[in-house]
Amino acid sequence: MVKEVTYKYDFGEGDVVFEKKQVIKISEDVLIRISKEMESGIMVDRVARTRDGYYVYVEEIMMLHVDEGAMKKFNTEELQDLSAVGLFAKLTSLSLGCDAS
Repeated sequence: MVKEVTYKYDFGEGDVVFEKKQVIKISEDVLIRISKEMESGIMVDRVARTRDGYYVYVEEIMMLHVDEGAMKKFNTEELQDLSAVGLFAKLTSLSLGCDAS
């Protein structure tokens, strides 16, 4: 299921930034994060869950840079029901979210 979550970045000394991202939960500690803004790409992140139910970023497992134009057309719903093989095939495809015909 695709969810929209708010990421909180705390850079210290009161410098806090909030950013909305779409995520797909792959397992208890792995999320796919989709960014259609300035960094345009798809990231696979390892996370941990707090007692309060918040996710805490642990590390980036993989990042796939995607052309900004293709990223705007990219349909995140395409990813949620794929098998692991289908997911990686889709992520490595040069036609992400585009009509290949």
